Amino acid sequence: MNHVVDSPLARPEADRRRSFLVRLTASVVGAVVVIFPFAAGLGVLVDPLCRRRRAAGDGPNDRESDTKFVRVAPLDALPPDGTPRQFALTADVADAWTRAPARRVGSVFLSRDETADGAIVRALSSTCPHLGCAVDYEAAAGRYECPCHESSFAIDGKRLSGPSLRGLDPLKVKLVDTGGRQEVWVAPQRYRTGVAERVPIG
Repeated sequence: MNHVVDSPLARPEADRRRSFLVRLTASVVGAVVVIFPFAAGLGVLVDPLCRRRRAAGDGPNDRESDTKFVRVAPLDALPPDGTPRQFALTADVADAWTRAPARRVGSVFLSRDETADGAIVRALSSTCPHLGCAVDYEAAAGRYECPCHESSFAIDGKRLSGPSLRGLDPLKVKLVDTGGRQEVWVAPQRYRTGVAERVPIG
């Protein structure tokens, strides 16, 4: 009776093959385990930047300075005699992780003058440049007045009296034609208070 004897060289070769496959599988699994959290974390970090770029593309912009404008009111809402009207400024507010639509970011006084070339709209921030109180327009006196420290300003925003070191801050404004109807768009901007120069912040 013939007996088949296994070759003593076959086992080491098979063991080496199994050992190689085990090491290869372990390397692939280890790479996946390391790369997956890194890729997920990279996505979390990059996503807010992408959302901020998308948010910056909403609404009409000034192409030269990439200024962000927000819609305030139709032009018809402003009296043609130059009397100022106060309007809320609303915009989409976004930080690194969240975005809140249509949040109030301040208010603005708009006035309209009619000329032979069409309407001219002036936008003035309602924030007093002294310490940041909200100014009111006193129609009887024809001027803006701050109730906190009694600074007063002319209808065009120039300083008249009080502790404020400068006049009211003008804001960029543009008229946008929306299908035959003109709308007033304003670029919200905050300035440092308590100084004579206009120093943008934010």
